[in-house]
Amino acid sequence: MEKSELNIPELFGKNVQKYRKQAKLTQAELSERLDITQKHLSIIETGSQFASAHLIARLCEELHVSPAALFGEDINQNYMDMLYLRMAAHFENKMNQVMAVLSGKINELERKLNPEKDSLSNFF
Repeated sequence: MEKSELNIPELFGKNVQKYRKQAKLTQAELSERLDITQKHLSIIETGSQFASAHLIARLCEELHVSPAALFGEDINQNYMDMLYLRMAAHFENKMNQVMAVLSGKINELERKLNPEKDSLSNFF
């Protein structure tokens, strides 16, 4: 199986677009701040053209991100989502176990204190 090559300009462009949108900037607004045309920014975001070192520095400045953020892959997001779901399920399971134990203890205590009355567990 052939391993696909990492397309740096495309990855960079997607990250520029992601951080631009997070900053709630349009292409027109960001390109004006960078003193480039909107078309130039557009072709950078699509990965058709790569930015100069000077422009990369300006992008980092305007988007308030590090250069690593513009070159990084967000491969960990799926892992983090999966981890969050597993942790949520684990804690829900533990909470249900604790609730069952507490409910049993309440019923036991209620039966000892008032053998003839209804159990408090009917209210839970």
